[in-house]
Amino acid sequence: MEYAHHLRMKYPNLYITDDLMPVPKHKQYLASLVGYAQMAGFAVAFFGTQIFGALSVPVPHWAQYLQENKGATIGIFFVGNIINSNLISTGAFEVYLGGRLLHSKIKTGVLPDFDELVRVVGAELDGRARVIGK
Repeated sequence: MEYAHHLRMKYPNLYITDDLMPVPKHKQYLASLVGYAQMAGFAVAFFGTQIFGALSVPVPHWAQYLQENKGATIGIFFVGNIINSNLISTGAFEVYLGGRLLHSKIKTGVLPDFDELVRVVGAELDGRARVIGK
């Protein structure tokens, strides 16, 4: 948003929008799976004895470990949150002007240098003004 603010100050008539890049379906499914695993792990850590008792099965060793080490369970939960965030993050910062791609963080892996972005936008707008004004 800082880029947009500075560009609006330099070019007040510039219309700027922001949009989210869609997350690929397989990453959405994996993120959901991680979330379900987190909930199941918490349920087992805090209610495992009751859950397995209601199912009339002995409590597995891994479930006993989770119940005895609730701190580790909470740590695993936070790691799950990090994994989930990384799965649904596209890392996109794409700059278009009139449908023309001026910068792509997805392609380059870096954010644009602000001064360079202003120069490119200015040159693009100046070129359009010359075409319109002839």
